[in-house]
Amino acid sequence: MTEEPFTPPNTAGAGFLLGMLATMLGAFAYLVYGPGIDNGYAGFGVLVAIPFALGALVGGLGWAQYNTVGCILAPIALFAVLFPFVYFGLAEGLVCIMMVLPFWLVGGIGGALAGLIIRIRREEAEREASSGMRLKISAALTLPFALIYAEEMSPAQWQERSVTRTVTIAASAEDVWPMLIAIPDIAESEGKATFTHDVVGIPRPSDAALVQRETGLVREAEWGPNIRFEEHVDEIVEGERIAWSFVFPDGSVQAHTDRHIDPDGPVVKIARGGYTLIENGPDEVTLELTTHYQMRTRLGWYFGLWGEVLLGDVHDNVLEVIKARAEG
Repeated sequence: MTEEPFTPPNTAGAGFLLGMLATMLGAFAYLVYGPGIDNGYAGFGVLVAIPFALGALVGGLGWAQYNTVGCILAPIALFAVLFPFVYFGLAEGLVCIMMVLPFWLVGGIGGALAGLIIRIRREEAEREASSGMRLKISAALTLPFALIYAEEMSPAQWQERSVTRTVTIAASAEDVWPMLIAIPDIAESEGKATFTHDVVGIPRPSDAALVQRETGLVREAEWGPNIRFEEHVDEIVEGERIAWSFVFPDGSVQAHTDRHIDPDGPVVKIARGGYTLIENGPDEVTLELTTHYQMRTRLGWYFGLWGEVLLGDVHDNVLEVIKARAEG
């Protein structure tokens, strides 16, 4: 029985795939960290097509070429290196990374497995590594950027969303109402543990004060030591409700959370909010906090879940501060 002659790996083909992988990553970084894209980073191009293409490339390298397990591990290994670099090296916020990571993992593994299926079916053509095959790969890798461009040219429609949380407080409406107007000097130890504040790292609300300006009443809000925004009061009924429109006079929210989370930007607009105080009895009230926002993405079902979690945690924390102070 004669042994099959050893066939060395096609290093030229691996070099081509590595070059294409570097080109893809560079082009993506140029889009996101260079001139920027208005709303495409919340679309199918960035969240699905880019990781699919990267997975197909990295899945064609080394032992992942003919191994299903390798096609699963190769994209995971790539993203395990890529995302820490983006977080520590490029100062990308943890919020965006956690939002996109599920799509990137699924898309990357899907791309690697798709490449494996194609390679098995066209093994002979792959072994030849013809220039025509390389040309097809190069053309295919332009598709994510074509999709991003199409999404930029035809953005999704705005969707109205809202998040509401309530808490029951064993105190009178007269005791609770002043804290809806102003909540000064909130300590880090106040409130409750939440995923948004304690895992994602969004600063906790630290102060809110009502001031009179020439244009009307304004609640000046602070989160942590650096984030500032305003709530311009649209309606106030003493002892019952207060409603406002959000105004973001500077970029402190993006600077201290995530550069891609602009609360008055092309993808998300935090619009209105307010408290409603319902008196259940002489010494018990229900306090409701609502935030209305707009979102423009074709993946509204997914980002809506994140809005419910992130804003819901902020609401729960603020309501817990009010409850503790009123009952204490």
